[in-house]
Amino acid sequence: MALETALKFLERIERETTLRQQLYISKPPNIQKLTEFARGKGFVVTADDIADALDQYQEKFITGSVEPLKLYLKGFKRLPSGEETSLAEIESE
Repeated sequence: MALETALKFLERIERETTLRQQLYISKPPNIQKLTEFARGKGFVVTADDIADALDQYQEKFITGSVEPLKLYLKGFKRLPSGEETSLAEIESE
């Protein structure tokens, strides 16, 4: 279910100019901060969810692109399945 939520977040980024501008103005430095941005917009997701969604997402609209967000995948290490990252761990990075 969280993967579906992350995919919906990417779809909104692609579709909505205002949300895309907010994202690019805030310039999250890493996938954890991108995840915080998504959470701030009401999407309950983890960094792993965002990474999986970026791997799977197929663009649908001609107005925007999520392709630049795929740069967040470089150097991102996914957790072994079944493990969760606590918010404290994310904030300490």
